[in-house]
Amino acid sequence: MAKKKAAAPAEGEEEGGKKSKKKLIVLVLLCVGLAGAGYKLGGGGAAAEGVVTTTTIVQLEGCKEGTDSTDVVPNVVDLPKMNLNLADGHYLSVAVSLNLCPDVVVTAEAPMQTAPAKDIIVSTLSGSSMSVLSTPEGRDEAKKLLTERLADEYEEVIYDLFFVEFVMQ
Repeated sequence: MAKKKAAAPAEGEEEGGKKSKKKLIVLVLLCVGLAGAGYKLGGGGAAAEGVVTTTTIVQLEGCKEGTDSTDVVPNVVDLPKMNLNLADGHYLSVAVSLNLCPDVVVTAEAPMQTAPAKDIIVSTLSGSSMSVLSTPEGRDEAKKLLTERLADEYEEVIYDLFFVEFVMQ
């Protein structure tokens, strides 16, 4: 068959050539788009040549001097779910993860003592109003208060916390 195409008139070859160029352009654009999507999803980055990245250094409150957000590798301690009594006969089921400063190392040999953190969570949230905690502002205020109290108790260890479960009834 290739010989038959070669024997085709020059006009037919030009049409085939234009179609081939269009297909090639579409294919190249598709590959570039997929490569870009793969890069955005974490498929590339540091290994890519000619990529310039900028970082903003922000001091993490509660962490040692010189610790900045560019050094942060997720360093989280998950606390078990707790059921707490709220005001007016309601209750809260809450699970909290503590975000630790990057220089803090927690291992099986050197575990983090979480009893003070649990006590702070219980004493801070128990007796709270369900109507207050059910608003985004109320949860943000509770999170801010918990973060401050935990950072005071665990100085240069905890700088943030996450509510990973927050169910009221």
